[in-house]
Amino acid sequence: MDTLLSQLREATAASHATLDAAFGSLDLSDRDDYIRFLRGHAMGLAPLFDDFRSFVEGDLGLPCPDYPRMLAADLHALGEGPGGLSVPAAAQTTPSATGYVIAGSRLGLAMIRKRGYWGHANALPSAYMEDEQGIAIWREAAARLKGLPADATGREARAAVAAFDTFRAAFAASAPTAPVR
Repeated sequence: MDTLLSQLREATAASHATLDAAFGSLDLSDRDDYIRFLRGHAMGLAPLFDDFRSFVEGDLGLPCPDYPRMLAADLHALGEGPGGLSVPAAAQTTPSATGYVIAGSRLGLAMIRKRGYWGHANALPSAYMEDEQGIAIWREAAARLKGLPADATGREARAAVAAFDTFRAAFAASAPTAPVR
């Protein structure tokens, strides 16, 4: 039996690789790139977080970390206000697909945390980067999605690609703009 987890992995492989390359192009030991990383995540999460919370709390029965609040606090600690966060349009996603994308991203953040990042190296650790709940959420999400049959309509796969596309648009929008003269 093909599972929803394997279907989502297959359907999003190219989107996942593209997004990893985009965020991976940043040097997280550099303050400006680190800020862009956090801003990109804040912008990408904004239109998707309600679906993610629904998945975590409703489907998994777990408490959902408030990642947008964590990111806002992290950016504030870096002197970055909420202004200028242009949020991508809401994607056509589902709680399961969004849960797959966001929970899966916590694995990548765990690897980044091990390698280090500007905030940690400069005594300003990030609540978002240091979150430990995300790995437990991923484990539960993977088990749940592995226990579900693949979606014959393809709706979940399209929704997961849309969630990746939202983060890709957020990364592009997070690029610094030249000052107006």
